[in-house]
Amino acid sequence: MTEEASSSSKISNPDSVARLVAKMCDGNMQILLRHRDSGNVTIRGAFHKLGKFRQSSAILFHKMSEAGLGKIDVGMPIKIEVLGMSSQLTFHTLVVEKTGAGIICAMPRSLLSTERRTNARFRATPDLTAFMSFSFWKAHQQDPAVQPFFASYGGIAHWISVADISAGGVCLLTRFPAFQNATEGMSESFDCTMHLPMAAPLKISGVIRWRRKIKNRVEMDGGAERFQLEYRLGLEFVDLGEEEQTKIRQYMRQLTVAEA
Repeated sequence: MTEEASSSSKISNPDSVARLVAKMCDGNMQILLRHRDSGNVTIRGAFHKLGKFRQSSAILFHKMSEAGLGKIDVGMPIKIEVLGMSSQLTFHTLVVEKTGAGIICAMPRSLLSTERRTNARFRATPDLTAFMSFSFWKAHQQDPAVQPFFASYGGIAHWISVADISAGGVCLLTRFPAFQNATEGMSESFDCTMHLPMAAPLKISGVIRWRRKIKNRVEMDGGAERFQLEYRLGLEFVDLGEEEQTKIRQYMRQLTVAEA
């Protein structure tokens, strides 16, 4: 699931920058954070809210792992890439403070938007959620690693959420480890079904390319904090038919409109 970038444009108008950053905070958009100079370490997080730090506009990022926070220092120059948008959006900023579950950064002076040509990733939205189900895995209530569910849920108890999608595959997201455990050691393609909003199920084939276990620390009211695990898996489509490709492109266009 590679990406190939083409033309870029710089957004430097302060009002436009502030408006776009506010929109990303409202959507809790996910980010990849790297040191601006080396870029060897990548840390995942999310926009939280806009605020003030020492009388200057600032952005609060959260949902960062404990290990990731340990690699960030106050005063560090960083590069941030916003995930799930139709164009690749990046900006440089400075870490001005650390919190229990994230960091506070200075408002960027500009944003760089780069058009994508192939395999752009689109984040699934709450009103346009997609799911996948699999021939090799079913949820069982006796399994302690499975999400809680009732028998009345029927087949949807076995569905796994799609976090984002491209023409080449999807990123799957679950809060419980049962499905990821079932994929351990799998290297061959398998049959699966994609469930898109208001559309008939798509029978396709795929292969798991990567797995991630992420521990998020969430700051709560009163200074308390809690930890939340999430499991992400990268699934690559295998030999998609023309009809399936068309329906997936239609879904990605829906996500583009929802994002606008």
